[in-house]
Order: sequence, then structure tokens, then C-alpha cells
Amino acid sequence: MCNSRIISICFVIFYLILLYFAFSDNMMSQMLAMKMMAVGMLAEAIISLVTSINHKNH
Repeated sequence: MCNSRIISICFVIFYLILLYFAFSDNMMSQMLAMKMMAVGMLAEAIISLVTSINHKNH
């Protein structure tokens, strides 16, 4: 994705929270996990795109 350790750590924490909600017995928590997954995937794609564009400009 990118070489930033801070962003990588944030995504690991984000996905650990997502994993907790995904395996929860509460249906609302599982729905929240699905929404979190969509946000996480979109954020990773945007960061990857920005990183790719920045590397092409240099």
C-alpha cells in the first residue's frame, strides 16, 4: 500500500476492531463490521492511488 508505518499501524488496529465486530453475536455489530470493511477497502484504494500518482510525478 504505502511505506508509512503510522498508516500501516492504523490499518492493523482498524482491522482488529473490524474482526472483533465481525465475530460478535450481535447482528448490529456484524452490520457495522461490513460498513467498516467497505470504508477500510476504500481508504486503502485511495491511499494506493495517491501514492502511485505521487511516485509518477517524482
